[in-house]
Amino acid sequence: MCGAALGLVLGWTGFAHASPVASHVLENAPSATVSVVSADGEAIAAAECYYPVYSGDSGAMVCFNPTGEHLYICDNASDGHHPVARYYRSDSSGLKTKHADVGYGTCLDHNLSIPESGWINYQACNYEGSTQLSCGYFSGRISARG
Repeated sequence: MCGAALGLVLGWTGFAHASPVASHVLENAPSATVSVVSADGEAIAAAECYYPVYSGDSGAMVCFNPTGEHLYICDNASDGHHPVARYYRSDSSGLKTKHADVGYGTCLDHNLSIPESGWINYQACNYEGSTQLSCGYFSGRISARG
């Protein structure tokens, strides 16, 4: 993990590109504790997420909490760029994109509603405005659970 990531990730275990396993085995899943900004930008809270993936330049990180279906989109570097999550989900067609303007060291909580039998497959990208600078690998299918 690079030095820039230390400001964002409060605690991390495992490997960023580990293969996903069934959602009932989360105790063995790579995880991160992240700082999430409230909708009004006033408060920051800690959240737990699993299967973190990074943009190719490590400027963005995206992870998922299958309980409640929360996708966290995190600014992982003080580079002036912003993180973006690109994802596919089992109950929707096509690639979805969610930009986050949260500032270095914090994350946006993109609250999804995926059926318990569903899945999500996501990627972290770093953007300058509407220009894609760097994207990493997709996570693989991660199961949702209610």
